Amino acid sequence: MIYDLLIIGGGAAGMMAAITAAETGKKVIIIEKMNRLGKKILATGNGRCNFTNSYLDEDCYRSSKKSFPFTAVEQFGSQDAIAFFEQLGIAVVDRDGYYYPRSNQASTVADGLIYKIKSLHIPVVLECKINRIEKKKGYFTIASRKKEFTGRNLLIAAGGKAQEKLGSDGSGFLLAKSCRHTLIEPFPALTALIIKKHPLKEASGVRCRCKVTAVINGQGSKAEEGELQITSYGVSGVLIFQLSRFIIDGIRKGKRSAICIDFLPEQKEKSQFFTTMKECASYKTAQQWLEGYFPTKLADALLAYAGVDSNKNVGNLSKKEREQIWRQIKECRMSIDGWKDFDFAQVTAGGVSVAEVSPYTMESELIPGLYFAGEILDVDGTCGGYNLQWAWTSGYLAGRSIQ
Repeated sequence: MIYDLLIIGGGAAGMMAAITAAETGKKVIIIEKMNRLGKKILATGNGRCNFTNSYLDEDCYRSSKKSFPFTAVEQFGSQDAIAFFEQLGIAVVDRDGYYYPRSNQASTVADGLIYKIKSLHIPVVLECKINRIEKKKGYFTIASRKKEFTGRNLLIAAGGKAQEKLGSDGSGFLLAKSCRHTLIEPFPALTALIIKKHPLKEASGVRCRCKVTAVINGQGSKAEEGELQITSYGVSGVLIFQLSRFIIDGIRKGKRSAICIDFLPEQKEKSQFFTTMKECASYKTAQQWLEGYFPTKLADALLAYAGVDSNKNVGNLSKKEREQIWRQIKECRMSIDGWKDFDFAQVTAGGVSVAEVSPYTMESELIPGLYFAGEILDVDGTCGGYNLQWAWTSGYLAGRSIQ
């Protein structure tokens, strides 16, 4: 059989494209290397699936061509995604601008897409890894070791390299290169950071709200406020994920990269801080004083990093010791030495160069009838539903553009 659209990859983008194209009467087939569709969706949002966000603008996405992602998103945004899932019978809830299925289960989204695919009688071939693409006389032929499929159009939506166990093994990049497309070198994004000489290692396991600034070559580049998780190997948590893209990119370019942590962002005045100490904590040790602000493990680690005896009475602290404590609370700087690899990253940065793809159709500028969607493209978003929104957007634009 000759299909109107062959889709390599049955993740979020591939399923959206399949549904969109099939609803216009196109003959579509999905070929997926895993044993089920939408496997990576099940892990999103800690299994709850934050699938879009009410706030969308250009700064929510990163790409070698800055305007590309938002040009696409303007055509199919968050309200379009919400309406799409509501039409699938999925109740949606808004949690401060972050949208989830009301069931609070990612499986609701994945299964909702699968049910729709079945209702449209779209054939699905599972556990089939495509390793060859050819185009002859206007038709694409794609092949695994045992099977071949032919179609007028081809969509590669095979994901990136983040979390291979869920299907993103980088094989789509090899297919794109075989089609003469340029690859922006992929690297992990939305991942934890490694600190070799970790000054706060003894506070491992502590979670706290703070403000963190990425410092590249001595200059503060971007800041995030939220929950930080201190680990034995470094730092993690949503705000670290948000900054990791910039820090990793800096390290890869040979730049000195660090983070500067403000553990008490609501405290602006140093004099007021020490006045409160004198009035309310004069009888306490330095550790007991900081326990009024931080978990004991973190209080001890901050005092050790400041070089102050935790058992010293606060009334006996010298001006220099007070300054050292204030500096570690407000400007705790640590050099970043590395990052957790693709197995731990939520998404891939880099990918197929968007300079060779139309932002309106997701069609290749090099090969007519060839499309790309989802994480395989050089587009990555921040935490908060933006990467799934990119999957819905790019999949929809590709699906509706099939001739």
